[in-house]
Amino acid sequence: MTVNQGEARSICLLVSSYGDGIYTNAVYEVKFKHGGEVPVIRHVAKFREGYCPRVARVFNRSNLYYFGDYGGFIVDMETWSKCSSITPTPASNSRETIVYAYDKVYYLARRTCLRPVKEPSFGRYDHNQKVWEKMTPFPFYDDYDHHMRMTGYAVCHGVILFSLCGLINGDFCIVAFNVGRMDWNRVKFDTSACLAPPFQGRAVVVGKTIYALYGETEIIAFSFQMEKCGDDDIAYSLSQLFILQCLEFARPLMPWFDDLTQCLVHLGNHDFFYVQTGWCDSHLKVQYLSITTFQIVVGEGGGHIIKTIHSIVHSVDIKGSEWFDLVLCFTPECEDYEHTEEESMASMNQPRQEITAMKLEIEATQHEEEIDAQVGY
Repeated sequence: MTVNQGEARSICLLVSSYGDGIYTNAVYEVKFKHGGEVPVIRHVAKFREGYCPRVARVFNRSNLYYFGDYGGFIVDMETWSKCSSITPTPASNSRETIVYAYDKVYYLARRTCLRPVKEPSFGRYDHNQKVWEKMTPFPFYDDYDHHMRMTGYAVCHGVILFSLCGLINGDFCIVAFNVGRMDWNRVKFDTSACLAPPFQGRAVVVGKTIYALYGETEIIAFSFQMEKCGDDDIAYSLSQLFILQCLEFARPLMPWFDDLTQCLVHLGNHDFFYVQTGWCDSHLKVQYLSITTFQIVVGEGGGHIIKTIHSIVHSVDIKGSEWFDLVLCFTPECEDYEHTEEESMASMNQPRQEITAMKLEIEATQHEEEIDAQVGY
C-alpha cells in the first residue's frame, strides 16, 4: 500500500455513544487528500442495538462484527446495513475480548472475581455455519489476579500477540497464539523497558515492525522474532526497538476531561493517521475530533522521529447523544497488514548471515524511501 500526494483517502470511525438512556453504535467517514485539504466528516450509519463496544472487521467479506453482552450483529460495509445476527459466545457468562486476525473473528474470555471462566475460554466464529468454534483453551489464567484483562494485541507471523495485565498487582506480559499450530506460548519480553502493557488496542504492523500507541504522545516500535528450537518447538520474543516521542496534535479550546479514546491507522509507506477524542462538556451538541497525519522518518542524528504533516480539530454533530467513544478505525479500501506464517517460517529457515544481510538491506531501503518521500496531507 502506497500513498501519493493529492490522493483521496478515507478513514472509517466506529463509535459507541450514549444519550437519553440509549446506547447507539454509529459510523463516521473521514475523507481527505494527501496534500492539504481540510478533512470532511460525514455520518454514514447508525445502529440502535444496545451497547456493543467490541467490533471486528473482516476485510475479505466486507463485514463488521458488533458484539455486546448478549450476542451481536453483522454489518455489510457495502450497503452499511445490518445483514444478520450473531449468537452469544460460549463464554458469555464471562466478559470476553474480541480480536480479528487472518479473516477470522476470535474471542478470549476474561476472568473476574464474580464470574470464573467456564470452557471454552477461547474460540472463533465460523461465518458459514454461523456458530462459534471451540479452540485450544487459554492456559495462563492462574498467572494473573482475578481482574486480568487484555489491553491490546498485534497480528503478525501467523501469530496473535496478546498484551495482558493484572489490574490489582499491575503485572503484565505477552502471550502468543499460533494460528497454524493452534497452540499457546509465552513470549519473552523485557517488562522493565515499559511502565505499562505494550499494546493498547490493536497495534499497527508495517513490514516487520509493530507500532503501538503509548499514552497520548508516544509510539513504541517493536520487533517480534520466532526461532526454531528442539522437538519442533518455537521460541517467541518481543523486543523494543525505539520510542517515538512528541507526537504533536491540535487540541480543542475546551480541555478534554477523562475517558479519552484514540486510534492509530497505517496509510501506507511511512504515513499514519491518528485520531483522538474525549468528552468536553455535556451541554455541547458537538464532540471534537483531533485528526493528525504524520510520518515516521530518520532524523538528522540517524534515529527515528515523528514528523507531523497536518493536524486539525474537527467538530462532529453527536446526533442527540451525550458523548461517544472511538471503538475502531480503519481504511475501508485496504486490509490490515498481517505477516503470514509461511513468510515467517521461510525467514526462520534462512542462515543467520542471510538474515543479517537482509535486515541491513531493508534498513537501507527504508532510509532511501524516507529521504525521497514527498511531504503532504
